[in-house]
Amino acid sequence: MFQLRLSLASLAFVALPAFAIDSQPPCGDAVPASPMNLAASLDYALCHQPQTRAAWAQLRQQSAGVDIAQAAFVPDLSAGASLNRSQSNLGDGNTAAGASLNLSYVLFDFGQRSAQLDQARALLDASRAGLDGTLATVWIDTARAYFNVGKAAKQIDAYRAAEASAQASFDAAEKRSFAGTATPLDVLQARATLAQATLNKTRAVNDLATSKGALAKAMGLPPTQLPVLAELPVTLPDLPLPESRLDSLMTAAVRDRPEVRAALASLAAANANVAARSADGKPKLSLSAGLGLNRNLPDGDNRSTGSIGFSLSIPFDLGGAIAARNVQAEAQRDATAAQLEAARQDAENDAWQAFYTMRSALDTLTAANVVAETAAKASDAALTRYKAGLDTLLDVLAAQNTLANAQQQQVAARYDWYAARASLAWALGGPLPTQPGQWQLPNP
Repeated sequence: MFQLRLSLASLAFVALPAFAIDSQPPCGDAVPASPMNLAASLDYALCHQPQTRAAWAQLRQQSAGVDIAQAAFVPDLSAGASLNRSQSNLGDGNTAAGASLNLSYVLFDFGQRSAQLDQARALLDASRAGLDGTLATVWIDTARAYFNVGKAAKQIDAYRAAEASAQASFDAAEKRSFAGTATPLDVLQARATLAQATLNKTRAVNDLATSKGALAKAMGLPPTQLPVLAELPVTLPDLPLPESRLDSLMTAAVRDRPEVRAALASLAAANANVAARSADGKPKLSLSAGLGLNRNLPDGDNRSTGSIGFSLSIPFDLGGAIAARNVQAEAQRDATAAQLEAARQDAENDAWQAFYTMRSALDTLTAANVVAETAAKASDAALTRYKAGLDTLLDVLAAQNTLANAQQQQVAARYDWYAARASLAWALGGPLPTQPGQWQLPNP
């Protein structure tokens, strides 16, 4: 299970899948300070998301189920007391007081209680794995939303740079128009390009607001209280991804993903339920004992009683209900086995897809950096040549458009790389870091 020690000061979420707690850790209500780093956003989300609170409650419920199953191995003991007053039509009456103590215990039931306890423990394991899965889902949703906000903010910066370039082209076109070396069409084209750049920036501002709303929701926070995000490193650490590691990574995903562990525990619970239902049709041997004391008032006549005995109950399945419950339990076990196989296939597929998405993101980022660097030089050269009368305005606008697209692709590629790295960590089901950008592949 996950090992989680949550605090708002620092998120010890570095070893998520080793977590062994059956009660929700304390969480504060303080909103993370600005600038908010990824670790703080993950910490707050894990504490305040409704899904995590529901998962903790489910875990407590299943833990109580184990206590209930264990109680079946303890004798039942009950006490009673009575006070009776009788009155005849002749006016005389009698008052009697009594007390009793009764004990009962099932001596032998062909393993039904043991099977029910095994089922309860397996369901508890499934609930723990389900909690792990919920925490992992909150983790990846928050991380992706965090990166989307960063991407949207940086794309606004790129659109502002494109707007500034368009403004410079417009100013140059006007100057050449006043000097008689440019046509009015040049000015109109430059104005249209500037207006388009401003429109793109406006849309990007709206996209940023939408992304902030999604991050606030992922954290369980009102959008108006979302802090400013901290800057992510521009220089990204290398992450070698040799295809020779893919088989071992998929094996690790099948072993470590909480969904697979939950399905395994559910199958164990289903098998225990089959065993418990099989014992329904078998005899049960029980022990019972009792003590009683009666006292008549006011003469003080006392009478005590005691009993001990064994009982054997043999069920007869005349209506077929016991057999039907057996069939029902076996069908549930078969369905759970199929769900386990589906969970394993999903884990393998997620690891496969995340691996190649990560490789693609890394290649895209490398190419985007080269394109952006080259496009910036071409744009500067085109504007300089236009001012000198050596190029047309169309050449300048084309170069600036190429630069704007390249800068957008560069921003997107950088944050997509962060998101892909986080998605690969999540898909493998291993320890989930507070800084996905620094996460490394697990050892083979």
